[in-house]
Amino acid sequence: MLLELFLKGINSKIESIDAKRIYFVNVLSLLCLFTSIAIVIPYIILNLHVLAGVCVIFSAGYVISFNFNARGLYSVAKSFLFSTIAINIFALSVIFGSRINMTVFYIPLVVILFLLFDKEHRAAFFVSIIVVIAMCILGFVMNNFTVSSLMVLEETEIFIINTIFSGVSLFGTLFVCYVFIFSSELLLKGLAKKNERLQQERNALYESTIQLNKTAQEQEDLNTLKNKLLSIISHDVRQPVNNLLSLSEIMLQAKISEEEIQLLGLRLKETSIYVYQMLDNLLTWSYSQMNGLHPEPIKLILKEDIEKELKNLSYLIDQKKIHIELNVNDADHIQFDKVMFQIVFRNIVSNAIKFSQAEGRIRINTEKADNKIALSISDDGIGIPKEIMEKLFVNNFSKNRFGTQNEKGAGIGLMLCKQLMDANNSEIKVKSNLGKGCTFVLIFPAGS
Repeated sequence: MLLELFLKGINSKIESIDAKRIYFVNVLSLLCLFTSIAIVIPYIILNLHVLAGVCVIFSAGYVISFNFNARGLYSVAKSFLFSTIAINIFALSVIFGSRINMTVFYIPLVVILFLLFDKEHRAAFFVSIIVVIAMCILGFVMNNFTVSSLMVLEETEIFIINTIFSGVSLFGTLFVCYVFIFSSELLLKGLAKKNERLQQERNALYESTIQLNKTAQEQEDLNTLKNKLLSIISHDVRQPVNNLLSLSEIMLQAKISEEEIQLLGLRLKETSIYVYQMLDNLLTWSYSQMNGLHPEPIKLILKEDIEKELKNLSYLIDQKKIHIELNVNDADHIQFDKVMFQIVFRNIVSNAIKFSQAEGRIRINTEKADNKIALSISDDGIGIPKEIMEKLFVNNFSKNRFGTQNEKGAGIGLMLCKQLMDANNSEIKVKSNLGKGCTFVLIFPAGS
């Protein structure tokens, strides 16, 4: 409790030397207050009512000084405290007259003066100097001229009072120096450590709050994705599967011509490719959300894997009569997970086909630089609007849109591509010119 009173008005923003002065004012104000209160009762018992009254009056001054300091009015508190102490000494000098040596208090008064004020409080410092000079003049008068006391004191009482005042002056001077130099230093170091500890706890709490908010947001995002995923499965996958069942039923039971069987077979293949690619993306993405991605990079011969995937996509390419321009060097090798590369390349080329007009053109080129291989896939299709470009690789299914022949998609392919590329220390970039097509650039580590 007492320690809290000594530290009133001190906060972490205050510099060390200023904090020491605030602490010093608090200690000195409370010390003078408790001393004044403590000697009121003995004065009353000894019928020294005048001295008791002086103590009570100046006790109020010390309380006011402490209150100013606690409220942050530091300059006012210092000036008021010094004035109160000086006037208290002056009042006692007048009451005791020449028979009591009050000049013994001038040394601690001067020490207090220099401990209280610095160069930033020059006005208060010079006023205090004037007060000290006035006190010195008063002491000179008291010592060289006979000034009657307002009280009747015996020689023994005078000796005792002078002895007590000399001891108080000596030990008081030592005490105020100790308080300012040593006690305040130790206390402020402890306070600094406590503030540092509190700051660390506050930072830890802040980081925990951020992490909790992040986790909550991630959970909310995952719930949204889960709901959308269920919606895709229940609608976009169910319908093609129903189509497959219907086509199979027709082929098995209806009497149809060979030409009609050929058309139904093509439709069956188209639906099967769509369902396969969508399920492949959904299952890969779902697994990554639950277990994370754990790629196993190997050295891939880029041209061989590209040609293999283009062959798997040949039905979609032929259906739209897309012209493929392949310009990949036989010596181009990349370091990448094989299955993940197939998923990424298949999704990018499928999108290029989806958003290309019939008889459009898709160009596939590679370029090697700085131990990296950049695979660019360009089309001359409808391009990507700016609002979709901004959220192309984020967890947001709202970017799904139909192709040039109303081809559907789940809106998950590019998001999955980004995750797979990141997992393999690779990059994916996109440039688009609305109405004129777009280019996806896949940057892989070159195979060693």
